[in-house]
Amino acid sequence: MGIIGVSIACSFDESQEYCTYDNPEYSQNELIGYSLMLIKSKFSEVNGLNSFGHIESLIERVVSHETIHVVIKKIEGQETSDRLDDLEITFPVGRGKTHIIKMNFLGYANDETGLVTVNL
Repeated sequence: MGIIGVSIACSFDESQEYCTYDNPEYSQNELIGYSLMLIKSKFSEVNGLNSFGHIESLIERVVSHETIHVVIKKIEGQETSDRLDDLEITFPVGRGKTHIIKMNFLGYANDETGLVTVNL
């Protein structure tokens, strides 16, 4: 069970582009997976902008990240799954300063797991 398809949708509010999972698919009443949902912003759609032109190099990370959400949801429930994106990673950047990023900032991931990690 995990991500088994891709769908593109458009938000109707003023939210930014984002990725999530939805559209559960069943076989013989058993959940087999969800679609990766690429949600375009209303602004991008109205103005003909390519919302996800930059995502090609990150798509494996996005699929992995959303699959982790799906698995956590099945084991621990929706609330726990949603909290994955609220986790913050803190790492030193020198001179006593630290940098804080959310775990779902996939540009910082150094592999295709969809999780941001720091090796110090």
